[in-house]
Amino acid sequence: MPAAKKSTTSSDAPLQRHFRVGVRLPEWATGFVFRVFEGLIDFQRSHGSFVEMHFDQPSGGDLPAAPIDEHWEGDGLLVFRHTAAEAKAWKARGIAVVNLSAEFPGEAPEFPRVTVDNVRVGRMAAEHLASLGLRDFAYVHESTRRYSQERLEAFQEAVAEINGRFHRIDVPVSSYPLAVRPQRIERSISVPLGSLPKPCGIFCKDDIMAVWVMRLLKTLGIRCPEEMPVLGVSDDVVFCHTTNPAMSSISYPGRRIGRAAAELLHHMMSGEKIPPQRRVLVPPAGVARRESTGRVILSDPVVTKALDHLRENIMQKGISVDSLARRAGVSRELLRQKFHAALGHSPKEEIERLRCLRVCDYLHRTNFTLESIAEECGFSGPDDVCRFIKRMTGKTPGKIRNEAKS
Repeated sequence: MPAAKKSTTSSDAPLQRHFRVGVRLPEWATGFVFRVFEGLIDFQRSHGSFVEMHFDQPSGGDLPAAPIDEHWEGDGLLVFRHTAAEAKAWKARGIAVVNLSAEFPGEAPEFPRVTVDNVRVGRMAAEHLASLGLRDFAYVHESTRRYSQERLEAFQEAVAEINGRFHRIDVPVSSYPLAVRPQRIERSISVPLGSLPKPCGIFCKDDIMAVWVMRLLKTLGIRCPEEMPVLGVSDDVVFCHTTNPAMSSISYPGRRIGRAAAELLHHMMSGEKIPPQRRVLVPPAGVARRESTGRVILSDPVVTKALDHLRENIMQKGISVDSLARRAGVSRELLRQKFHAALGHSPKEEIERLRCLRVCDYLHRTNFTLESIAEECGFSGPDDVCRFIKRMTGKTPGKIRNEAKS
């Protein structure tokens, strides 16, 4: 008789280890926290809930405090910044740590990091503000923060590439004592803000700084966006919708950062050696366009009128230099001369640049097929979209979409 087949039970299968993970995120960034947590939960669900997460959620005193500090015990930590003392204590206990901030104490990082790609943030900001027809650009910088320095350098470089004029306002926020911080911030911004040329596009290191700028513009009697459009970073629903006008902002890819950080931490807790210099860069999700970067009044009313029409109708199939000249009430040659004087390039180049930005926005922010994008954007078909994007960017639509999702 054949040997009896050995039965297997669930007890024969290898047990999956459950890790104890602490999560510490900043209380002041509600939009950041929620998005990152969505990514952590995505990873947890896809891996069978192998993680027991601990989070010291503020509860108004209803729950006992469970601080995550240098005394915390467990397998792994996901933290937004840390102190040198905490790093020393966690390393001594062998706790795996992933830092969700570009910042770290000392000269070199103690732990791997997962952050937004700040170089791409800076370049995206320049592209968006340049699409308004501006030639002057300002960056409101926190000189004591690495992430702000990364954004500043990329923004300044992108402005130089389009022959724009760059202005810088330094606000070392974290060096100001908390008791007088608001007054110090206001003093640091007010005078240089009032000295900027008009119009000038203002890119702020984050949404909180952009709120400050928009409040001070009102105090100074400067119109936003007509004279100074303002762009923030993070797309925090509270900050962006409580300003007047509503604030445009570069969206923070928190969900993707949370998932990438959880995956990296899982590898570390499972024994994989990850060097502390490792940094995973996640591209920003795009620009959430609102009224603060709407209509800009340029020195030439003909160019202003033409750009207003372009921004509203850029995806119409029949848009052309001739139709734009008729709309602006001037000859084709006069329109060309005025565009070169105001923007440094031709109307045709501006039409193609704005069209390319809009198509790339679809590729970054939607799952539309190329057929759908062609229909939405006035192209004859997907092949026409591919040829146009390849000519304008040197990349295929697929590569652009994959870069946004990587």
